[in-house]
Amino acid sequence: MKTSHLVQVLSVIFLVCAPFVYFAFIWNDLPERVPTHFGINGEPDAFGSKKSALIPIVVLMTVGLGIYFLIKNIDKIDPKRAKQASKDTFDKIAMLLLIFMSGLSLYIVHSTLYGKTGSFMFVLMGLFFAAMGNLMHSIQPNYFVGMRLPWTLENEDNWRKTHQLAGKLWFGGGLLIATSSLFIPERFAVFFLLGIVFLMCLIPAVFSYRMFKRQQS
Repeated sequence: MKTSHLVQVLSVIFLVCAPFVYFAFIWNDLPERVPTHFGINGEPDAFGSKKSALIPIVVLMTVGLGIYFLIKNIDKIDPKRAKQASKDTFDKIAMLLLIFMSGLSLYIVHSTLYGKTGSFMFVLMGLFFAAMGNLMHSIQPNYFVGMRLPWTLENEDNWRKTHQLAGKLWFGGGLLIATSSLFIPERFAVFFLLGIVFLMCLIPAVFSYRMFKRQQS
């Protein structure tokens, strides 16, 4: 087994196991009833047994691991047969998504003990979008990852220019979300995040469509 592949496998194992190890570590400190859901103000609004707190962790890490293996194998299953040049980019995106899921799970475990979500979740999401934006320009046409619009999938030039724009918007928007979440009250942070994400997706989509119409004429 190559060293790089071994490091990758060990990294995946570490990321998947970390939330469960942390949960086991704080098990004795948890009360019998723990928060299982938080409102938009960051305060718990539903409670359950200690064991029930494991459910969202299991779901998140199962989904994260499934998406990881899906993206790692896009070049084998995608009808467009994404170019080999994208393999490194897909590997980075797969690992990034798993890091995000693991980080989110760790923070959920932390919140289970301390009972408040705080702004960290929004900071984590902002950094995730920024990191994705940094990789966006390297994604080759495929049916699974990126701005998969009818116009981008049918024209490589449209795909390339749309993802160049999207990469800049996602990077800037992600940093804006991460930094502003430290100052915006939590009850407004979720609406601010949704608004920025909506623009991050809408602007490239409109740009792509307008480019398509110009190419038609």
